[in-house]
Amino acid sequence: MRYYPIFVNLKGRPVVVIGGGAVAERKVTTLLKAGAEVTVISPSFTPRLATWSVRKRIKGICRRYRRGDLSRAVLAFTATDDGKVNRAVAREAERKNIFINVADQSTSAGFIVPALFTRRDLMIAVSTSGKSPAVAKKVRDHLRSALEDFGNLIKRNPA
Repeated sequence: MRYYPIFVNLKGRPVVVIGGGAVAERKVTTLLKAGAEVTVISPSFTPRLATWSVRKRIKGICRRYRRGDLSRAVLAFTATDDGKVNRAVAREAERKNIFINVADQSTSAGFIVPALFTRRDLMIAVSTSGKSPAVAKKVRDHLRSALEDFGNLIKRNPA
């Protein structure tokens, strides 16, 4: 087993996301639901990220990544399509012992994000240890469907 499964309480904790596109937006959405204090650094933002920045839901910094941007982070994400930037952010995270998720790859200081779904307090996470995110998503979707079918059966046939 390469990865240790863990659920982390990020409420009020600083998390940095490098990148402002669709992948970053998906990560930020989940981070906000977890109560993280999110900073997004990117030369451009999706409309939703830009709106969240204006409304102060996130701290948006409109520029490229600079060394030192992870100084307050307890967790970091890269969500860019620039391998050079992703590697530079990963190096900084490793030097500072900050866990990092690098889009589409793992690093020695890194973590992977499982395929996830929640229903109230039930949270199901599925991982293939980063080998096949598509398979993890299919398994997640199958489990989601099975649980919904089970829930519907219970509603129709209460004990």
